[in-house]
Amino acid sequence: MILHKTIFKEMSRSLLVIIFSMSIILFMEKFVRLTRFFMGKGADLSDLAKIFIYLQPSILLLAVPMAILVAIFLTYGRMSTDSEIIVLKASGMSFWGISRAAVMLAVICFVVLAFVSLYLLPRSMYAFKHTLYETIVKKASMTFEAETFSDVFKDTVIYVKEIPSADLFKGIFVYKEGIKSVEEPVVIVAESGVIRTSPEEGLIKLSMNKGFVHTFNEKSSSEISFTRYDFILKSGIETMDKIKPDEIKTSDLWKANKENTYWAIELHRRLALPFACLIFGLLGPALSNKIGKIGRLGGFSLSLVILILYYVLLIFGEGLSKSGEISPFWGGWAPNMIFGGITMFFVYIAYKDSPIKRF
Repeated sequence: MILHKTIFKEMSRSLLVIIFSMSIILFMEKFVRLTRFFMGKGADLSDLAKIFIYLQPSILLLAVPMAILVAIFLTYGRMSTDSEIIVLKASGMSFWGISRAAVMLAVICFVVLAFVSLYLLPRSMYAFKHTLYETIVKKASMTFEAETFSDVFKDTVIYVKEIPSADLFKGIFVYKEGIKSVEEPVVIVAESGVIRTSPEEGLIKLSMNKGFVHTFNEKSSSEISFTRYDFILKSGIETMDKIKPDEIKTSDLWKANKENTYWAIELHRRLALPFACLIFGLLGPALSNKIGKIGRLGGFSLSLVILILYYVLLIFGEGLSKSGEISPFWGGWAPNMIFGGITMFFVYIAYKDSPIKRF
């Protein structure tokens, strides 16, 4: 029907604009936290473009459910203000007929977001981490400044007195913190050194000349002099226990979710968020059908209130799951169940066309 196509096009335009705007906003929020990894390392535009693309699946997982609800409220709010909803009802069109375009859009978003969540997300996050690491490796020598302490590399502080050339350092001081009593703290002092990198192997080495290595603990200390010493600053080859849950393939999360709480939380999060599209796709028309002429501004404000409540419940549920208060299943699915119940209520009264009591 031409009417459904017109409504669908209007919602689709709003949806794309909202998704694009939110993608930029959420990316900038993440990019601010990554500034220390890029601005001081001479990252070029290709690096930033890769980062933007690789972060999109994680951003879309949050942005699409938001965008679909806002787009539906904007469209149906305008239709309500222009009395188009009343005209459609007067022509004999049922609630399902009026909301068909919104349901179609919600189903499409559900399918796309399910693909993004279950397939693209872990691969994009792994690629993002790899790109971030490659950037650090390629620009490693740019992380240091003369007579400045650098703590870019984890658990390590490096001081360089002079930098005669891009890769040559003089007067080097290195302090590496011990890790959980497995390794002792290490202090290294050397006359000179150079940065050697191997992105393929995932290694950054500080090759130092003429110095000593000092290790110590509560009971003893030792010191060894050296002519040449290679100190590994960072390794790109990480074990599975260091990989974040959002980098794990969904199939692997499914197999091991009962053994790892954080993996189970990530799994249910990936499964639950796409279903929010279906819930909001029904809730939008049902509410717009009953609350009267709210207009675009009213629809936008109401959608923001609903979204805030939904994501507060989601964050709260995940927090309780991490603390062991509730199971990861309830932490991920409780917001959907609560809003699903609210949606069914408003769909029912919209279908019956019974007025809501005013308080």
